[in-house]
Amino acid sequence: MTYPTTWAHPPGQLTGQAVKALTPEEYAHADDTGLLDQHLGRAPRPPAEGQLTRADLKRMTPEQIDQASQAGQFDQLMQGNAA
Repeated sequence: MTYPTTWAHPPGQLTGQAVKALTPEEYAHADDTGLLDQHLGRAPRPPAEGQLTRADLKRMTPEQIDQASQAGQFDQLMQGNAA
């Protein structure tokens, strides 16, 4: 199946070797945060709603930027898929 280019796995995907070294607790955390998606063959994820642009970024305070980044609102921008 083909997915839109704006869809992606969360950054920091773990490789097979890294997965083998995880403790059960680390594995559960990696699974919860999506770091095993590519390793387990899961589909990429659509970008978070409310994606922001470079123009939005210029008008934001550092606190707003941090909050938006944690919410995934810069996903497309960071992947080079936004203006």
